[in-house]
Amino acid sequence: MSILFSNEILDSVKRELQSATTSVQIITAYCKQTTFMRLNSFISEGVKDKRLLVRFRMDDVVKGSTDFSILEDALNDGWKVFIRFDLHAKTYIVDNKRGLIGSANVTNSGFSIGKSGNMEMATLVDVEPHDIDKINKLFDDAIAVDISLVEKLKSQIKTIKSPSDKNNYSWDKSILSLFNPHIETLFSYELPEGSVLRDGEYFAFIDETYSGNVDKLKEKFRWSNAYLWLLDVLKEHDGCLYFGELSKLLHDTMVSDPRPFRKDVKVLLRNLLNLILALDMEDIVIDRPNFSQRVRLKNTNAC
Repeated sequence: MSILFSNEILDSVKRELQSATTSVQIITAYCKQTTFMRLNSFISEGVKDKRLLVRFRMDDVVKGSTDFSILEDALNDGWKVFIRFDLHAKTYIVDNKRGLIGSANVTNSGFSIGKSGNMEMATLVDVEPHDIDKINKLFDDAIAVDISLVEKLKSQIKTIKSPSDKNNYSWDKSILSLFNPHIETLFSYELPEGSVLRDGEYFAFIDETYSGNVDKLKEKFRWSNAYLWLLDVLKEHDGCLYFGELSKLLHDTMVSDPRPFRKDVKVLLRNLLNLILALDMEDIVIDRPNFSQRVRLKNTNAC
């Protein structure tokens, strides 16, 4: 296993794509049209199984991190295209045997194309069958893109007349509700260590420093594994759970060496719920009808 830097990554990906005989899978948070089509040109026409997974948040598209045209271009060239709003990974897999894993998005800066480039790192690895099972799970939970969805996304993009870097943009609920990932495990670092909104406060679990922009923090929080886990587990329990039940489920879900004590898990859960209240997350209602805190999905009358 060797470590690749910056321009070495493009050369390595090119060789791997050119060697593909049956399948190619590209997983990237950001995706630019010219860079993607350059990678696509390296793949033989005989390769029929091509899958692209991209994050594709509205904010990514409006602010130019990802090109909207990538959806139609990829579909037209025979790719199966998928969206995950929580995606951060950058991975390139060939024939389910070899993979390049690192920090390089499918962008010019990610692959050091042109005058400017990021300092990226990656490594080539042999891919085992159990790795492919995990990769397939990423796609299984993603939104499959078709022409109908492209048109819905396009109509929402057209409503934005004067984009601003100061604003945060998000698809409406008809799109967001299509993404229903199943979070099977959580690490302690994926949960908030605090819940106070004050300038300069760093929230490590979403890698974001609060600067007074509640909407920006809210959007980052919305796609955190902790929040997605909570939505998922509430749906599995008829939309409503009490604090004690939730803390047990969270304790059973968490993976650490050793697993955190139950009392520590309760603190992490309390931080999570306090942030939901502070950010006024519209999907969840938190109240205390008796002595125990109740957490439920909005418009759910259970418990």
